[in-house]
Amino acid sequence: MLDTTPPSDQERAELKSKNLEAFKKYNSHIGSLLENHRPGTKLVFDETGQPDVEFEGQKFYDGRYFEVIEEQAKGYENNRTRFNISIPQPHEIDSYGATFLHDVISRATVDNGIEFIRYRIKPEAFFAVVFGIGLGGHLNAAAEITKCKHLMLIDPNIETLYHSLEVFDWEELFDLLHERRGSVEFIIANDPYAVFETLKFKLRVLNAPGIDGTQLFEHYNNTVFVGVKKSIAEKNRLMLAGLGFFLDEKTMIKNTHANLSSGGAHIYHQNEGDNIQTPCFIVGCGPSLDNDLPYIKKNAANAIVISSGSALGPLLNAGITPDFQIEVENDGILPIMEHVAQDHELSDICLVTSSTVEAGIVKYFDRIIYHFRPALSPYGIFSDDPKNTIPFHDPSVVNSSFGFAQDIGFKEFYLFGCDMGTRDANMHHAKNSYHFTEGAHLPDNDFCIPLPANFGGQTMTSQGLFWVKECLENAIVSKPVGRSYYNCTDGAFIQGTISKLAKRVSLKEITDPNFKRDFVQKTLDKNPVMTLERFNELWNTEKVLTTIDDCMERIKTVIENANFVTDNSYQIDMNQILFHSPTALQRGVATLFRGTLQMALMSAEFYATRLKDDEDAEKFETILREELFTMCDTLQDEAIDLVKSLDDKS
Repeated sequence: MLDTTPPSDQERAELKSKNLEAFKKYNSHIGSLLENHRPGTKLVFDETGQPDVEFEGQKFYDGRYFEVIEEQAKGYENNRTRFNISIPQPHEIDSYGATFLHDVISRATVDNGIEFIRYRIKPEAFFAVVFGIGLGGHLNAAAEITKCKHLMLIDPNIETLYHSLEVFDWEELFDLLHERRGSVEFIIANDPYAVFETLKFKLRVLNAPGIDGTQLFEHYNNTVFVGVKKSIAEKNRLMLAGLGFFLDEKTMIKNTHANLSSGGAHIYHQNEGDNIQTPCFIVGCGPSLDNDLPYIKKNAANAIVISSGSALGPLLNAGITPDFQIEVENDGILPIMEHVAQDHELSDICLVTSSTVEAGIVKYFDRIIYHFRPALSPYGIFSDDPKNTIPFHDPSVVNSSFGFAQDIGFKEFYLFGCDMGTRDANMHHAKNSYHFTEGAHLPDNDFCIPLPANFGGQTMTSQGLFWVKECLENAIVSKPVGRSYYNCTDGAFIQGTISKLAKRVSLKEITDPNFKRDFVQKTLDKNPVMTLERFNELWNTEKVLTTIDDCMERIKTVIENANFVTDNSYQIDMNQILFHSPTALQRGVATLFRGTLQMALMSAEFYATRLKDDEDAEKFETILREELFTMCDTLQDEAIDLVKSLDDKS
């Protein structure tokens, strides 16, 4: 029964003060927003103490707050909406996970006659997502029914959250989730795509194997929530795509070892602070690049030209040698570079590339700067310093080019070929690019999202390129003062940029014939060299081997003690190893195993929560445990073989 005693002004003030202290402890960012918020609505109470939020005479709960809360609590019990992942498929995971999945299901069904049901029945879930914070009275029910470890709260703004400080005990909710070794997470945004992407990111980082069965609750209707739920329904498989695989991580360690072991590799170091007045051209390989190549060629001497990935071919074919070539991928770059190098000399270009790039491409360049990507295993092993990463580098090479240009100090930016989409799906890149050569591997883009075009009208983008655009806009917002951003593309309109046709751009002439080459050399010299001594300090074979053994021992301990069917707490312990190990080397090694283990545990979670007969729980847990041990032994042996093979080549 809800308390209908009207709270006194003092009680409300004391609760608000206590809640603000709790936010400072558990979520300082939201706490700061709340402390500085000036509400446009007001908190009101009726004669029974029933709270509501009023705006111009309209009440948020229509005077039915207590009734709404009671109805929703009952609804949570009887009408659950949950996010269920699709049945794990061997072709969607790597060979190690596929073998694990096949052997588990074969042993369970064929050897032991264990049966599974289609959907989860029990209300427990690792995550609970609540659409709408309101005054908070419904949140305890969501947390209690699901026994969730992480409670995800989504709202377009903090207006009602601000008023809830006087009527809802946030400290109690924070403490409850903290006792479960979880958290209360907030997503405050009014763009459905941004909310979905943030939710996806938080779920994956907090615990990807626990996403299956996530409970969804809606507190009130809102178009933002409609859009987010639509994305959840339509992008079921994308929620878990790109977690990384053991073989890929092995390749990236191998490539990084080859690229950095010379003792002369320049390592990127963030250099914010320079004030570069010379403009820069950020060049992507979108279809509108074709029309702007004549302008770029005419004005390349008066700007620093930064080429992004496959834009290199069209630029060189047009007689334009960029000053910097940016790369981020670890695979698929060598064929592009070999194709371009057949007709062009690349040695005068400074390559700025991920340390994981195929070692074969470095022979084409005399000057190279290596940067690290923090989500990959080489970052922990060879760096673990955020300063060695390019800000806003994800998710594409255009983002890396832009982040690089911002960080080294440019103030005037011109975007060419950064289309973020196309008007014609058949013209997905510039005509003269590698993507139109025979046998070229094309990105999987479905141009299905309409966007306002840069110079009017409409263009189409894909989910991936929409993300690229959004991240580019975030980078622009991060550095708005003293910078000018011009979008010269015939692609999507980009918030924060000024639309400008190339023919309308007039640049100041650079008279120093050595300026561009000196600029590139100066940029290179600002990035320190990883000496052979430093490399050997980071890549100590015995230490790496010991760390591999230690990491796997900790992982196996979690597996040994896990209750796969009845308690998902083991996933917290596993996530702690895979994401939060105490040393850089331990984190790097854990990342080596992370993606493959997460996919295997996802399969384990899927079937462990769909047993038809609870009496089969013990047998199925034994099967899971034994097959996970087998997979871990394989991963451990292959990781050791990799390290020893690299040691032999040194």
